[in-house]
Amino acid sequence: MSKISACLVVYNEEKNIARCLASLAGAVDEIILIHDGECQDQTLKIAAGYNARIFTRPHVGMMEAHLVFALKQASGDWLLRIDADEFLTIDLKNNLRELVEAATLDGVSAYSFFWTDFDSTTGKLAKSGERKTILFKKADLYWLSLPHLAWQTRGRVRANNFTLGHVVKNQTWSSWWTAQKSWAKIQAAYLLKDFSELEVFQADRADFNKFYAFSRRQAKNPFWPPIKFVKALLEELINGHGFKKAVRRALYNFLLGYYLYVFAHRR
Repeated sequence: MSKISACLVVYNEEKNIARCLASLAGAVDEIILIHDGECQDQTLKIAAGYNARIFTRPHVGMMEAHLVFALKQASGDWLLRIDADEFLTIDLKNNLRELVEAATLDGVSAYSFFWTDFDSTTGKLAKSGERKTILFKKADLYWLSLPHLAWQTRGRVRANNFTLGHVVKNQTWSSWWTAQKSWAKIQAAYLLKDFSELEVFQADRADFNKFYAFSRRQAKNPFWPPIKFVKALLEELINGHGFKKAVRRALYNFLLGYYLYVFAHRR
């Protein structure tokens, strides 16, 4: 039977962590939990109650900075990538092992699931057509330590109709915009790094170029930010995402293009 390891990177998540870990209990064989810096709340105490393998690493303020380390600690044949504010719904939890065992016969290397907002005040999941790939066969997985880059697979991804819940965060427009500017600056700086400067897991320079060579070539193009905005907006709407979410993601892409332009001209 294949072994499943769940990997989380967290930072002071006492409000969400119990829900997440309870959904993993009995569904995975191992929980690798990395805390980004010293914990200042009850997160690690709660995690210990779920027999998580806990690691505290220097604070970076970016989850991706710890994922290669988490991948290297995981002993499972299959890896589940989940955040503290996410959780397996009952159907997904109850069928996780069946999916893993069926994957060998079906030639599947990863699974995507519906990624649906959860309102903790009402206990209800919103309707959503958005998907997220979170379950990977380790042998086929690769990744580079770049902000907002999801884990990748060299094999086949199968879309499944089970649901991954995602706790809704209520943010003002001002706080959201401030956070997005900060993240766009970080991501732009990383995109201009050389492959040799990144931590990687089973990835090579060709993988790096596949994802970001085009963006790097366009970094000094003054029209790239508005192009990224329009492109992202259309893609989000075509994929059936709500207008508000589509606009926000398009604005983030505009910011990313803008900071790429600014940083590229400083080099």
